[in-house]
Amino acid sequence: MNRTSCIAALLGCGIAVGQSTVDPQATPHAKPPAFEVVSIHPSKPGSPWGSVQILPDGLRANGVGLWQSLAMAYFPMKLYSPDRILGEPVWTKDQYDIEAKVAPADVAEWQKQGPQNKMLQAMLQQMLSERCKLKVHSAPAEIPGYALLVAKSGPKLKKTPAGETFPAGYLPEADGGVVVPHRLGETKTAYYGVSMEAFVSHLSGLSFQHPVLDRTGLTGKYDFVLEYRSMDPAADEKGAFVTPNDPDPLANWNVQALGLKLQLIKIPTETIVIDHIERPSEN
Repeated sequence: MNRTSCIAALLGCGIAVGQSTVDPQATPHAKPPAFEVVSIHPSKPGSPWGSVQILPDGLRANGVGLWQSLAMAYFPMKLYSPDRILGEPVWTKDQYDIEAKVAPADVAEWQKQGPQNKMLQAMLQQMLSERCKLKVHSAPAEIPGYALLVAKSGPKLKKTPAGETFPAGYLPEADGGVVVPHRLGETKTAYYGVSMEAFVSHLSGLSFQHPVLDRTGLTGKYDFVLEYRSMDPAADEKGAFVTPNDPDPLANWNVQALGLKLQLIKIPTETIVIDHIERPSEN
């Protein structure tokens, strides 16, 4: 059972599969971005399926399958799902704990990335190449997803006032907003100064199989609260959670209360095919 605790929406876009996200103007011999320190080890037996957190100076993942690191490394969050990886061994679904730290000299640039984190993708690709000997190639694909639309009632979002002070202690979004994620035992996620582009990235993070695209046409920044709802009272007592096998995980989140709606669509895209991968080398 997955208990989500996403601090920020991950990942960037437009990354060529099998290539590092280095600056195209960089010299051919430029060293690709890499974490300074990486620890990867199997989770303890019986560990619950866990979470991925983007920290001010790195990444922490607990109880996650390596397929999630693969997806994070090659796809924007709003366009990744398990179906986008082909040829992965069964063991990539085994649970691992990952701690990765950014070098002090790179922290300032890391903190600028926000939800479109190309630096994170480059570092994950480098990590997987070094620690798992990963080699992949791309293939065309079509995946199920959602379009986020404005409902007939119209949006019910509060426009962010000029000069508003956001809650401290959270990694800011690339658009300058802040997301205060739900914690274990809670059922609400708060958004401050967030654009719809950042919001759909977060919705995609709450859905394990259905990425979300922004089709609202809303260009402003907003303050609002997204509430989790469940038909299972016992589940509500435990807080917001979904599982990878949930056929419609976003149905648990009350976007309708925001004057928005989700519509199923097909998204043309690419997937990656694993040519070679090994279990992570020892720390």
